[in-house]
Amino acid sequence: MDPAKELLERDLLGGGLSKATPRTGLWSVTGTISVEAKAHGTEGTAPEYGLLMEGTLGNTRSVVTKTTSDTEGGTYSDTVLCLDAVDASGYTAGDIIVIKRAGEYHISPITNVATNEVTILVADPAGAFVDGLAIAALTTYYPGDEDHKAISVSRYIEDAIVEKSVGSKMVSMAMSGFETGAMAKFEFGFEGLYPDREVSAIGYTPSFDSALPPIILSACIYQDGVALPVNSVGFSVENELGKITSTCAAKGTISSRVTGRGITGTIDPYKQNDDIAQWEKFEDGDEYSIFGYAKVPTGVTGEYGDVFAFYMPYCLSTELGEGDQDGILKDSITFNAGGGSNQDEEIFISFI
Repeated sequence: MDPAKELLERDLLGGGLSKATPRTGLWSVTGTISVEAKAHGTEGTAPEYGLLMEGTLGNTRSVVTKTTSDTEGGTYSDTVLCLDAVDASGYTAGDIIVIKRAGEYHISPITNVATNEVTILVADPAGAFVDGLAIAALTTYYPGDEDHKAISVSRYIEDAIVEKSVGSKMVSMAMSGFETGAMAKFEFGFEGLYPDREVSAIGYTPSFDSALPPIILSACIYQDGVALPVNSVGFSVENELGKITSTCAAKGTISSRVTGRGITGTIDPYKQNDDIAQWEKFEDGDEYSIFGYAKVPTGVTGEYGDVFAFYMPYCLSTELGEGDQDGILKDSITFNAGGGSNQDEEIFISFI
């Protein structure tokens, strides 16, 4: 957490090269918070850092556990779930769901919601769905255009000093460490209206959820719904921040708001000797989706929990470099995640 003041030079004529002592103007404070990329230990509950997610993206929604049923019509397939109309209406395209078929859990983003049918991106290898399957509870974060939450960040030093960033807005979020055999993390950047410090003990006893972070194994990445072998993937959300200042404010700034958003990422699929699909996407400017997830096994084969997952429906390759891993060639792709021709939401992050 780094407080700062704007330096105001005083251009006065005088003897020699020395300058008059400057004054200071606008106050500011910036900082970062790094967390393990993990879900909450209670299925579908927002993670402990949910406010940071919501502050970055702007919106959130939750869905409780549902059960498949075709009593109101609909036709099951390996990509279509039937629900009663009320249950189906609780979902929105972009939500990422886990369907609990015994010993054969399946995870996928939703691409369409009809009256009593929910269509998913990734076909279930176990075949057509049936009645009576539980769909796990979830919380999803997705982009909004206004009313991003302001957050006051406090840091206690030895239960004696509290350092504050007042009225903070989230200016960035990056996922890193999503690499084979590693643990991923989210790093959030914030910018506050002004800093503050005081002598103060912690006024409450913190408690922490005991859920474990997933290891990036059996953590699949899909491009346009097809599994894509990669060694790593990462993305970042960058928010542009506009400040509202006032001559009447003691420290200069009275509020701020998010005025723009950009999302970029990287992915490194292995080069093929019989396929140039990544080149063709780059050459033709074709959009594609990226979906990925990580989970914690339950001990029952084919079943898992504590899932975090991400879905970007409209990605565009902007750079196509080359790398290698132990002498094996890889494409090093930089992509931009946009909103498609209809300017829809660019990214969805679900916790299950």
